[in-house]
Amino acid sequence: MATGHAVTYDTRDGTHSSRCLRAPVSALSPAVLVAPARVVALLFVLVASLALLSPSPVFAETPERAQPLLWRVQHPDHTVPVYLFGSLHFGDDSFYPLPESVLQAYKSSELLAVELDVSEVGPQRMRATLDRLGRYPSGIQLSERIGPALWSQLTEASQRLGVETESIVHLRPWLAALQLVNLQVAHSDYQAGQGIDRYFMDMAAGDKPVKPLETLEQQLALFAGMTEGEQSAFLEHTLADLEKTGPQLDRMARAWREGNRNDLEAVILGAFDRQDPFSQTLYERVFKTRNDAMADAVKSYLSTRQRVFLVVGIGHLIGEDGLVEGLRRAGYSVERL
Repeated sequence: MATGHAVTYDTRDGTHSSRCLRAPVSALSPAVLVAPARVVALLFVLVASLALLSPSPVFAETPERAQPLLWRVQHPDHTVPVYLFGSLHFGDDSFYPLPESVLQAYKSSELLAVELDVSEVGPQRMRATLDRLGRYPSGIQLSERIGPALWSQLTEASQRLGVETESIVHLRPWLAALQLVNLQVAHSDYQAGQGIDRYFMDMAAGDKPVKPLETLEQQLALFAGMTEGEQSAFLEHTLADLEKTGPQLDRMARAWREGNRNDLEAVILGAFDRQDPFSQTLYERVFKTRNDAMADAVKSYLSTRQRVFLVVGIGHLIGEDGLVEGLRRAGYSVERL
């Protein structure tokens, strides 16, 4: 995969901006990971690994502030907090400026915790990892593995989005699906460079340390670890849902801006069919297992009295399996601000 050129971008904290140079980015960016039937809306919340590699634009702040969800978590024995802020990995101008309460929580913290620190990845490592996990060995072609009908649907969708068939011939099904949705989102009003993770990581540069909760390999393994049959089903459902991406993203972005937890749970968690074994397995991989690990990190920060601002996909914070309810059940004080 080719790399792009270096770009200059702005970062803003609501009061000032700074300019810096970002290294070349993968030609696949801005990219996202998708789930099967009715889960294309989760582009914003599943994983940050690919979306974070898109260049950041200048933020055109809008007069009306968004009111997204923010929680403060405290240990029973002391008051040093960990703040939980739910991210969408893609965004637009309407996300900014963020509320003063959010900015103050960030500024008062000594550490920023995120799903993935893109500065530890870089375009060469990203490209090499995608080649290793997402491409077949020489001599094996995708068309031989998924059947003629699905291959025909894939090539038609790819051509409609401006992708040459040659570029997908050796991709594994999960990466072919990812590339399709990447391009579909690229035609929307949302950009990875305006995602919430990116915003805070840009702000933290030179300001405070950034602690990643996961690695690039861990995030990509969510999909590369599927069986070939599961990957084919994943691709098939992605093709079926491709045209629904825009309205789903609009609904989720609106719920995020309004801090509407019920609607966020409906569009994100409700997309998983708990009666379908594959959908349930994917839910366990994408949310339950990762939520448990994130909760352990929060508990560690609290036990060592570290004041941390933690930014993860909003889907990890909501629902019965989310961090907010899980930490409450564990005996911690969790308050929405």
